[in-house]
Amino acid sequence: MKYNWYEEIHLSDDITQGDIITSCNIPIPNVSIYNAMIDWKDSVEDSIEIRPGDFIILSQACDIENNKIDSIVLCPVWTLEELMKTDVRYKDYKARELLRQGNQPSYHLIQNYKSDNLEMDFSVVDFHQIYTLPKDYLKKTAKDITYRIRLLPPYKEHLSQAFARYFMRVGLPSDISRDDIRKIQ
Repeated sequence: MKYNWYEEIHLSDDITQGDIITSCNIPIPNVSIYNAMIDWKDSVEDSIEIRPGDFIILSQACDIENNKIDSIVLCPVWTLEELMKTDVRYKDYKARELLRQGNQPSYHLIQNYKSDNLEMDFSVVDFHQIYTLPKDYLKKTAKDITYRIRLLPPYKEHLSQAFARYFMRVGLPSDISRDDIRKIQ
């Protein structure tokens, strides 16, 4: 059975879980400037850097639709090619295969997309960095994008599940010995 991964959205401020918002500006506190401020009268604005990037909405669709939240949770989306340049492990097919299988908890691979209106390479959602933006700001940003794509079910739920798995991990102080398990016959 074949399911479409994406729906194309044209000039709309409608946002939901799984929407990819391209060229979105994210405010990033510049800690070095902030720490260097001697006088608190100095402008806090000088300690904020604005970085554009591509992001995917992770907030639950029902919370957005029913106005239960004012801030939207987002994570960056990188092309697989960008990831391969910044992390040489992913130049190896085996590492990319682990990513494809969902065995890299901090990343989630999503399908490429091509239409007459836009194109996106295989991409990776990066759970290392999590941001929130006001819903109204994000709606305005989304409306200014001529064409964008929205991840469809069951793929957006799969992404949500991967995000939850990343945060629910528990690091044990002492694990069961791999060697002891191998010795059992």
